[in-house]
Amino acid sequence: MSNKVLRVEELERYGKKLSDTPKGAFKGQNKLIIKSFTEKFGFFGIFSFIIKILVERRRILKDYNNEYKKIRQITPSGASEFVIMVSLFNVIAKLEGREKAYNFVQSIFHGIALNSMKSLYQLDDLEKCEGDIFDNYKKMNIAMFQASKNEFNIKKIEESENHLRIIIDKCLNVEAAKMLDCPEVAKLGCDHDLVAYPLIADRVNSVMIRPCTLAKGGNCCDFNFYRKGFEPEGEHINL
Repeated sequence: MSNKVLRVEELERYGKKLSDTPKGAFKGQNKLIIKSFTEKFGFFGIFSFIIKILVERRRILKDYNNEYKKIRQITPSGASEFVIMVSLFNVIAKLEGREKAYNFVQSIFHGIALNSMKSLYQLDDLEKCEGDIFDNYKKMNIAMFQASKNEFNIKKIEESENHLRIIIDKCLNVEAAKMLDCPEVAKLGCDHDLVAYPLIADRVNSVMIRPCTLAKGGNCCDFNFYRKGFEPEGEHINL
């Protein structure tokens, strides 16, 4: 049996795009979605709801054909999922209003977050890598954000011993949501982060603080990863 110690650069997830779905990231996702839909619309109502989503999807692909092609050029694998999410949101919004639609889909994203981050950062293996866990976590973040350059425009990366700051001034999710006239969907990824990052905070010895995002009206997405104990004092509003 090999006693070789892993380096963070050797991890399978190192340098992969943030949007690449790692195996196990969304464990139980389908079960969660079906459970949420069934509770909301009833066992028989869910079939009618799915049909409405498919009809809405067809409408979007027809009415926003050029926009969809632009999105697909950037993220071939993610474009279809994005349209489904917009379709789902639009159907609920027509039934109950946009605020209730947002709250419902947000609750699903919160549930997904319980499993996603552990797989996204390959956490079990990351903890076994040689070196300091926070330093390795910084390396993982830099590599994954840089690999996602087609989806995010990184304006600046600032790194010190106890802090990593990544500033993004353009986000595909925000642009795509605007193209399809559904800006709320862009915010859902931000909401996912607010639940997901605290879940892994202890294991990576880090606190994430994000005072603004593009999806929620800021001029950038300002990601700050601090080594625990070195984060600024006082309350922080994360978006």
